[in-house]
Amino acid sequence: MYKKYRLVVCVEYKGTNYSGWQIQNINDNSIQNIIEKSLFILIKEKIKIFCSSRTDSGVHSIGQIFHFDIYKYININKLLYNINFILPYDISFKWIKYVSSKFHSRYNAISRRYIYIIYNSKIRSSFLNKLVMYFNKDLDIYLMSKSAKFLVGEHDFSSFRSSKCESKNPYKKIFYLNIFKKNNFIFFDIKANSFLYHMVRNIVSCLIMVGTRIYSIYWLKDFLNYKNNKIFNINIVKPYGLYLISVNY
Repeated sequence: MYKKYRLVVCVEYKGTNYSGWQIQNINDNSIQNIIEKSLFILIKEKIKIFCSSRTDSGVHSIGQIFHFDIYKYININKLLYNINFILPYDISFKWIKYVSSKFHSRYNAISRRYIYIIYNSKIRSSFLNKLVMYFNKDLDIYLMSKSAKFLVGEHDFSSFRSSKCESKNPYKKIFYLNIFKKNNFIFFDIKANSFLYHMVRNIVSCLIMVGTRIYSIYWLKDFLNYKNNKIFNINIVKPYGLYLISVNY
């Protein structure tokens, strides 16, 4: 029986040109498909990779983690150099490590951190297109920050999940949700044990409704307590303002 080696990788990517992380068919334009095919070219083995957090079409990553198994020992420094040579310009491996066969990039993760970025200005930026979300109405940081406090902690986040969400457990624990502004940029920095499908984007959409004074600070608390994914129909924010920043183990 051949010995199996497990490697873990940190990858960053600009999600603009891709259909999302998860592979749907052998010819799709998913990030997973691109990486698996690139690894096959170098390793000469059929590779199946498992990620920490699947991202949608247009979503970016600075710290996506995934693992895969191979049946021969290879030089990871050489692999890192060669894989970045053949990958598209908007996908880059940051590091590669050997790990125990018991490690799993998804199931061993204890938290994920995302940041959503809004460019808040009367005039749009052509350079930032598809890298941040452009929003031209004034947003009140104080109101959004006060309202966001209702979401911190462990709750049933059914109201914030997409109707396509397949997760069996709607209970998630948000460790923090910080909102701050620097120049024209507004950052929504959120860390949780895990997230439901579209949960971050739906939370930001609701906070925008508070920040533009359409709803009060306390509306978000009531919305959380509905615990019904059928009621969400706001859908303000775009995927390309969202970044997977890091995963902790």
